[in-house]
Amino acid sequence: MKKLLFLTLSILTYTITMSAQTFTEHLESKVAGQGTVTVYQDPILEDMVNGKKQFATEKKDVRKDFSQSTTGKKIKARGYRIQVYWGGSTRADRTKAQQAGIRITSRFPELQAYTTFESPNWRCRVGDFVTQKEATDYLHKLKDAQLSQNAIIVKSEVFIYQ
Repeated sequence: MKKLLFLTLSILTYTITMSAQTFTEHLESKVAGQGTVTVYQDPILEDMVNGKKQFATEKKDVRKDFSQSTTGKKIKARGYRIQVYWGGSTRADRTKAQQAGIRITSRFPELQAYTTFESPNWRCRVGDFVTQKEATDYLHKLKDAQLSQNAIIVKSEVFIYQ
């Protein structure tokens, strides 16, 4: 009976002690007969791993900053986008597609870049245009800025902000 009581108290003490440790402290704890682990990380990452802070996971929509008449409601509709890159299926092609989007959005931050893989090609499209005229106007701006000479306008499902 004493052994059972001692075993129960030991397990309870061990559980309480373990719950007071963070995940990183648990990893770094020294255990006889086992190796040691040393973790070097940013304090922000420490808080993330141990659940001490909640971090926002949504990206900020920069287009809201440029549009004065938005209420923040986003709906899908048929519209147009400008395709600025299309290539093969390699990692290099993926990187090129992403870089094309970054190059466009750094010059025109009101445009959103969409890099997708549609077998067998990577592609990058920018913008959410309701009319073909809007897309054509931006296409001319892109070509004037010499950002994408081979860009074309394509029909696409777009996001419209109301």
